[in-house]
Amino acid sequence: MKTSPFLFAACALAPFMASALAAPLFDPTGFELRETQPFSISVQPTATLASAHNPAYHLVPGGITLSSAARKPTAYHARQSRTELSESHLWRVQDAPAAFSTALHIDQFPKSGQIVLAELGPDNDNAPLLRLVVDGDRVVLRGMIDNAPANGVAVGTIDATHQAHIALQTQADGQVTTLVNGTQSQLHLTRQALSIPVVFRTGAHVVEDIGTTPDTVTVTLTGLSASHGTVGSSLRT
Repeated sequence: MKTSPFLFAACALAPFMASALAAPLFDPTGFELRETQPFSISVQPTATLASAHNPAYHLVPGGITLSSAARKPTAYHARQSRTELSESHLWRVQDAPAAFSTALHIDQFPKSGQIVLAELGPDNDNAPLLRLVVDGDRVVLRGMIDNAPANGVAVGTIDATHQAHIALQTQADGQVTTLVNGTQSQLHLTRQALSIPVVFRTGAHVVEDIGTTPDTVTVTLTGLSASHGTVGSSLRT
């Protein structure tokens, strides 16, 4: 296994590592399909998703394929398109430990821009606490991280198979552990980030230098899970 400069004591990670390295399990319990268009957002519980083909998604054995436009909106105040599986309830890092995993294959890369593999973010267009993006053959983590460079921290790589197996764990004090295709890292959120209500999301989403010509990003999720410790607030219902 590879290690990063942010590696910390293995004994503290034993349960997390055992779960993260297990075979991917696609469990969308507690998630909903969230499709963001330039001027609208539609949300659908995963339990109601039909097997019939839809332009934004279609079910596959043991998972789901998601597609989204990878085109920069030209209208003022328009949103960037994205199709994701998103947690259906808000929570805060400071409330309790939480752990997430996703396993996906990038089926279609956009001609420009960076694919977002997963993120912890508010239930609006505000900047996320954490965002994992593909930058060449690297997976880079950006967001509200203590002492991180402006261009983020490399926390793993993606090879020619275009597969990504990601596990993410947060602690109430802001400690964050990631495991990305076998590379393990530890970082720490800023104090401000701990009290912001967020959800975990993963799917088809492109950011950065996106062109204005028609383009598409497509991913297939074959692993998804989320778990939360005892919550000390009423945010999660």
